[in-house]
Amino acid sequence: MRIFYKTLLITMMLLSLNAKSFTPESGFWISPGVPGTGYSIEIQDNFMFVALYVYDEYGVPTWYTAGKTLDGNAFFDTELNYTYNGPCIDCDYSEPITLIGEGGPITIEFLTETTGTIQFRGEQKFIKRFNFILGDEVTKMLGEWQAVIDFSSTGVDFPFNGDVLIFDNTFLEGGDKYVEGCRPDNTVDGFCSSFAYDYHEMAALFDSESNQLFIVVDDSDNYWLAYYLDVGLNQFDGVAELYPKNGGHNNIFYPVRGFRTASRSFIETGVGPSSSNLKTSKEANQGLSDKMTLPTNTKSLSEFSKSEQEKIMRRQTIVQSLVSRLNK
Repeated sequence: MRIFYKTLLITMMLLSLNAKSFTPESGFWISPGVPGTGYSIEIQDNFMFVALYVYDEYGVPTWYTAGKTLDGNAFFDTELNYTYNGPCIDCDYSEPITLIGEGGPITIEFLTETTGTIQFRGEQKFIKRFNFILGDEVTKMLGEWQAVIDFSSTGVDFPFNGDVLIFDNTFLEGGDKYVEGCRPDNTVDGFCSSFAYDYHEMAALFDSESNQLFIVVDDSDNYWLAYYLDVGLNQFDGVAELYPKNGGHNNIFYPVRGFRTASRSFIETGVGPSSSNLKTSKEANQGLSDKMTLPTNTKSLSEFSKSEQEKIMRRQTIVQSLVSRLNK
């Protein structure tokens, strides 16, 4: 029996290597260049429901819906249900008519947290999560984010550690747009204190070539913490690198996931969605590097594929420019 479960576990692990390591975001999605058409997508656990706001061949608004469990975490394939003859807004209720599968097959494949493709009625379109007010890839980071980093590869007793990032300012320099902020004193005040700016400052830059956001945090007296992230509107996935200030990059990467936990309006004005209104402040010039015993070795670039080597070297060049900003 143990052999059976071991074999099953190994099989599942091998299959998971092809899984996409992100979670698509619920929200309102659009097909760029097709105004007036939209898709409301809601994902709960591994079940997804989608409502299509489209038009028929006569330009009449048409209502299609579909629901099904996801295949993996990024593929949706089922039939569209057509609903019509519902009651008007101020009329007595009468049950609308729903024709199951009448709309034909629908397939949605998510490419990232906020992009994908949709295919129905024989046509495939690119779709993306609609950004109403958050701005470009840099500006949308304004606000508070919390992250969980997986340090299990270091052999520590408790493998998970957290971080809090507040982005409160953007600026242009040399044609590049940066966003900066700090690791705050706590998760509830919603601002960067003078202490946080002095000891845990942070800067970030979006790299259009890799389509990733690079962040550098002044983790402690002796370590930098760099994040390399794929960022949606409310969440991010990627890796973190905790490396010594006097030793350069060690190329040891830890999985990380994060979520927006306070709005831009709360960070800028103190009013808006936030995690709490309680105040508990404790200044401490410590970082994640002070909480655990980290490996002292360095992973050689030769241990990576050629394409990975190029990606890592580009990361290091951009991160070093961020470090230079923090050292000013």
